[in-house]
Amino acid sequence: MWWSVTELLSVVVPTHNRPDRLETAVRSVLDQTGPPVEVVVVDDGSQAPTAEVLDRLSADPRVVVLRNDVPQGAAAARNRGIDVARGDLVGFCDDDDLWLPGAASAAAEALRPSIGVVYGYHEVSIESTGRLVTFRPPARATPEMMRWLNVPAVPMAVVRRSVVGDELYFDTDLLMSEDWDLWLRCADQAPVVLAPHPFYRYVQHAGFRVTAVTEADLVSHRRFLDKHRSSMTAACVAHYEFALALMAKDAGIARGELAKLPRHPTILAAGALIATEVVASRLGQRRKDPGLRSRVAVGLLGPVIAKG
Repeated sequence: MWWSVTELLSVVVPTHNRPDRLETAVRSVLDQTGPPVEVVVVDDGSQAPTAEVLDRLSADPRVVVLRNDVPQGAAAARNRGIDVARGDLVGFCDDDDLWLPGAASAAAEALRPSIGVVYGYHEVSIESTGRLVTFRPPARATPEMMRWLNVPAVPMAVVRRSVVGDELYFDTDLLMSEDWDLWLRCADQAPVVLAPHPFYRYVQHAGFRVTAVTEADLVSHRRFLDKHRSSMTAACVAHYEFALALMAKDAGIARGELAKLPRHPTILAAGALIATEVVASRLGQRRKDPGLRSRVAVGLLGPVIAKG
């Protein structure tokens, strides 16, 4: 056992108009064993039914409730929760997801004093079909890897704030990739490690559907690239440019990136990686292994990163 019995784990739960799911999310954290926990719920401008659930939950002294009169967005809500959280260990849970049994103890044990972030496996629950699959992310999350892809993949990770310092906040200018941006900045401060334990259940339900990429999504991803471009290699930037072109379905941009290959052979790695990711993604769907794509990508990235 590496954690102290007095070491508090604070879990921030932003919520907006999901009273039917919020209580399950909060209870999944309160029912954890291991380190003592507190749950900081940030109500981001919800309507009346959510207030009734929060009043019931706040009867537990381990629950802190904050309210925004006007919705600020998930990133800003999480930041407000971080400011109030008392624990040195800080985690997150969306209001329609939940923590799995044993997650808190597994995360706290992996967060030795020099470790900045611990992440784990997560389950993906597809309510429309009843299908449940496990996402097993790559075992390595170095800063160099994190510039290429979001290894933890979901908001479920636990951070030791005394190690990562002021990097423990979400960039409110990023409507997409804000969690990736956070983990990357933390990885630059301290090691990010995997605890091979199912931490989190991510629920895909009728209240949320994956739709076509919007212009706002593209703008947010572009902001992420511009923010970290100076610390990325040419091949890494090219990989992101290819991905943005595919998201936007812009053949002109894609052709422009391909035209650079004769002059910048290292960019070939970006194109090859995207092609491999597509194949691995389809294979992962057939095998019910959604993490296959990321694990294959990390395996391919090793030699590319070594070459610089």
